[in-house]
Amino acid sequence: MAFEIYRSRHNDAHFVAILTESSDDNAEAIRGSQNLEMAFQIPEDAPAGIGFEPEAARAAIAAHGFYAFAVHIEPRDHHHA
Repeated sequence: MAFEIYRSRHNDAHFVAILTESSDDNAEAIRGSQNLEMAFQIPEDAPAGIGFEPEAARAAIAAHGFYAFAVHIEPRDHHHA
């Protein structure tokens, strides 16, 4: 089992996750959305990574059928003394 991660076609920072085995109306609407595109998959037992927390995703999917989240990357300057 894995999470399917979809990216917004209009905002590169916005994502939606569903479970690969999901077949409910929310999952099918996400898969067929003209506003989202499949970005990648993350194994369901993966550790938390940059911008994605599997535990939060599982809880949101159980409650709402999907997990919407945003990832904002802000580069930092690196100055060595």
